[in-house]
Amino acid sequence: MNATPPTGETASESNTDTDDEDAATTPPHELVDGDTPLVVHPRGGAREVGRSCYQVETADGTYLVDCGLNQGSGGQFPDFRGLGTEAIDAVFLTHAHIDHIGALPVLEHRNLLSRDATVICTQATAAIAHLLLHDSLKIHLEETKKPGRERQFERTDVEEVLARCDPITGYDTGSVTDHVATDDTLTYRFGDAGHLLGSAWLSLEVGGRRVVFSGDLGGRSAHLHDIETPPSADTLILESTYGDRDTHPSFQDARTDLYNESINAIEQGIPVLIPTFAVGRAQEILQIFRERWRSLDEDTRAEFQLIYDGLATQATDRYHAFAGPEYINESVMNYMQNAADFEPFVPDVAQRPANSDDRERLLNMETPPIIVAPSGMLTGGLSPAYLHDLLTHYDEMRLIFTGYQADGTLGREIQGADETAHISIETRPIRPPARDDDTEPDQQPGERDGFSIFEHTLPTNWVHSISGMSGHAARNDLLQFARHVDPTHVAFVHGEPSVQREMLSHFESNLDADVITRAALRTSMPVYPPESDLVAYQIDSEAASSTVTVREKTELDEYGDDGSPTPAPSQAAAVDDSGQTVTETEPTGDDADSDAIDPATLDYLTERLAAIDTELAALRNDERRSEAELRALIRDEVREVLETDD
Repeated sequence: MNATPPTGETASESNTDTDDEDAATTPPHELVDGDTPLVVHPRGGAREVGRSCYQVETADGTYLVDCGLNQGSGGQFPDFRGLGTEAIDAVFLTHAHIDHIGALPVLEHRNLLSRDATVICTQATAAIAHLLLHDSLKIHLEETKKPGRERQFERTDVEEVLARCDPITGYDTGSVTDHVATDDTLTYRFGDAGHLLGSAWLSLEVGGRRVVFSGDLGGRSAHLHDIETPPSADTLILESTYGDRDTHPSFQDARTDLYNESINAIEQGIPVLIPTFAVGRAQEILQIFRERWRSLDEDTRAEFQLIYDGLATQATDRYHAFAGPEYINESVMNYMQNAADFEPFVPDVAQRPANSDDRERLLNMETPPIIVAPSGMLTGGLSPAYLHDLLTHYDEMRLIFTGYQADGTLGREIQGADETAHISIETRPIRPPARDDDTEPDQQPGERDGFSIFEHTLPTNWVHSISGMSGHAARNDLLQFARHVDPTHVAFVHGEPSVQREMLSHFESNLDADVITRAALRTSMPVYPPESDLVAYQIDSEAASSTVTVREKTELDEYGDDGSPTPAPSQAAAVDDSGQTVTETEPTGDDADSDAIDPATLDYLTERLAAIDTELAALRNDERRSEAELRALIRDEVREVLETDD
């Protein structure tokens, strides 16, 4: 009999992609037991790109993996319903992009973090999170000045949650007890995900069960390491952003395309705007120009003007601060050493405006600029202001997208237009509007500290999208990552529904996993052992029995609604002195009292069995030991425990 699979859609099912917000789901803590000591409960990032947030429940703790916000349409923050005051013991961060960290201050504001809860991440992630959360606060305060927008967090919430950061050096393993005062035996491992400076996949393990969270996987960078090989695990929570395509266009070709498109434009006197993510993508783009601008002819090089602005300037400073072998690949490290250049992400000619006057001065120069500025989806930052300025002051411009444009963003609106995009840009102007009435955009004055709404017409032949620059792995690399993990259960997250459905069919044909699902919001996923030969062992502390039991799953086992095995109520398979399995009725009543173990011995036995749990997980997942070998190991360990007790 196969265990009931974790709740979610398989390829043969036709669940809708809308989550019933009022649907009653079993609280994750009620699913935790001896056979399922680890439960994952999505609170965001399921069937959507944005607000990644996954609750992890153990017998002794409640944790979150990431806690982001949604920059497009849909719910902005994760769904925290059901979490009590001070419920969360720690938060693990895979990386510092805002869709993975942006809701951290909300946890503080709603008092959902326990008093000594920590935020566990790499040092680079902590440094970038500090930058992005303060910027996110500015955007949030601006947005909540609009009618009907309620403030979800304050400046003090940002400062307090950042003070909880307890970063690790590089990529390392550890125990939650290294960061929080707890009896939980949960251990973790971070590995390089190749997506962003300090980005990681995360492995969590407790009670012999292991789950791997991919975070955002990259492997497509000119300065980061390749994706580090992950360990085997029972369950894999896998991103699926580009799960509908086997590969991306060539990364090197994309870099060349971006460079050539930009240079061709400025040689014609046409300015270029490259809206970009401040962290990661901005540095990739700046690195391209640093590598190639010296190859320009002398006349073009003399007038070459590259502006990088906004949050990209501070993010680049952090990249330079952490430009070491832990995070940066060998080729860039060699360049830094050979050229004695410790700022490898900007060319010498790049300029960063210090203030609004400096910005206006640079734009008033005769040479048309190449501008690199956040945000990448034109949802905030300075890129909307630069877009308005170039549309106002030039007869023609180039707008180059290098990344994903989420639903509900200005970037997606422009990409989806036919021949002409009619757009509204809400921004503070960098320069006064043109004097010629024919070139002035229609303006509707705003009421928010100098913000105004400007209407523009943008021909789509001025827009160029480069998909090969994506920092997300495509399907072949996602499949390779999954094969390394070799899980019993794969659950897709961080992807659009149509993409996930296509990826689901592909994985079912190409991956040897028992269950492949699309994670659903607020639907728990117990981390099950392999469905062949479930091995369980336990001390029946309720009956205070000295019998240590070992049970092999049989066709007669019953399974509850949550898929966890339910043993027969009064019998278990016990190991006798010869190592053979025998059926024994567990003591009850007076017999149980007479065989009771003193508390100190019970604690000792529990610790020994917890240690066996950890060893079994390593043998099963890392060394690929068979279940027969594991049962033999258990019998040996149980015999030793019983002899010690005697």
